[in-house]
Amino acid sequence: MDLRAALAPPLDTEELLVAVPELALARDLEASAYHHLDTFEHVLEVVRGVERELGEGRLGARVRKDRVQGLRLAALLHDVAKPVTRGEYEGRVIFVAHDSLGARLVRRIGLRLDLSAAETDLAATLTALHLKIGFMKHPRTDYPPDRLARAAGPFGEELAVLSWADRLAAQGPRLKPEHLERHEELCGEFVQASRDLGPHPEPDYEGLAKGLPFSPVGADLGYAATCLRLLVARGLEETTALARLRRLL
Repeated sequence: MDLRAALAPPLDTEELLVAVPELALARDLEASAYHHLDTFEHVLEVVRGVERELGEGRLGARVRKDRVQGLRLAALLHDVAKPVTRGEYEGRVIFVAHDSLGARLVRRIGLRLDLSAAETDLAATLTALHLKIGFMKHPRTDYPPDRLARAAGPFGEELAVLSWADRLAAQGPRLKPEHLERHEELCGEFVQASRDLGPHPEPDYEGLAKGLPFSPVGADLGYAATCLRLLVARGLEETTALARLRRLL
């Protein structure tokens, strides 16, 4: 089936479930009190929200045309690990590590669907980081703005669009108007931080493949690029990060 066609507006929900059956587990899956939809409907609303933001340009993000498909894919897959990470703590619904595990699932799904390295890299990067803008100013954050901008690399504009669409698609009973206002401000601040740190180099997939002990292509190579970027953003020298990446993969 043609996942790209199913993701184009209007969404073809049944075809999306054929392509990504993992999403069926999200149907009727209760989310936190900040959400008003089940997890599957939330995901669909995020995809629609990305399209709205691309049309309206409220954030002023500059998304290249050749990255729109990867951004749509990231919106579809950003919560793919929620069904297998759902838990409860002190009466609250939680999804511990659904972002990092989700990035690994993007790799698996990408291999099955024969996605390109670039599409997988964008989708895996955004899945791994989709929660971070909302917490980048928190005193205990692991991703302050500069580190987050380095981790997103060339995909900073796309990360802001996804984060904003994700926030708008979660308007449960605990959400207050000031939460939306603050998140819009954070997205704008992140876009500026990303631009200040740029220009970000384009991913060198061929060069990365030569530095690995096997010959990854497609989704494997895209996921490797994501992992390397995240490791470097956290302070590792590239040679050290590459050595760790060899062990991880």
